[in-house]
Amino acid sequence: MYSILKDCPLFRGMSEDKIKEIFKDNSDYAITEYKDGDIIAHHDTAYSGLMIILKGKVYGEMIYESGQKVHIDELEAPQLIAPAFLFGGYNKLPVDVIADGDVSIMTLHRGYLFELMQDYTLILSNFIDIISNRANIWSKKIYYLSFRSLKEKVITYLLGHSSQDNATLPIPDITEISQYFDATRSAVLSVLADLDKKHLIKSGNDTITVLNRKALEDLIK
Repeated sequence: MYSILKDCPLFRGMSEDKIKEIFKDNSDYAITEYKDGDIIAHHDTAYSGLMIILKGKVYGEMIYESGQKVHIDELEAPQLIAPAFLFGGYNKLPVDVIADGDVSIMTLHRGYLFELMQDYTLILSNFIDIISNRANIWSKKIYYLSFRSLKEKVITYLLGHSSQDNATLPIPDITEISQYFDATRSAVLSVLADLDKKHLIKSGNDTITVLNRKALEDLIK
């Protein structure tokens, strides 16, 4: 367990011996095992303890009003689950958290984590960095979703994952990116095909190359 926690972002910079010392003779945490498909935590339930994945991986699932299920995030050991929702006035999970295979979860009670932050500045600093990084990721997702059309979302994705000096990017998982944009797989493929037909991009077997960056930028102004 301690060797895994050493690689956890919350304990970054700490030795395995130091982590072992922190948790020695302490009962303010719990370890729970889950099987594939088990719901680890339900949407809109109170989040009173920080969950750390010790083994395996999990994903978040959200159900739209249409009944469509969408994977929101996929996390694997030794990542943290929803750290941004642990503190504050609204500490409820925004999605269902589901086990993808056999999973082991360590839960640190919120009060105990707060004590650790007070006792170890490095843990506090790491937690702040984690929250900031997550905020940046979600701001990008909100940015994508703010566009009016799917074409604008796809173009912004292509521009954001390429540059003037490196115009080629790996072809993304179409199913995953479709869910990310709340669109169908065929709709995303249609947009890519249209951009290719207009010679704005070139699609290969494994990559997409932006041929006319300026023209793509003009389309989302």
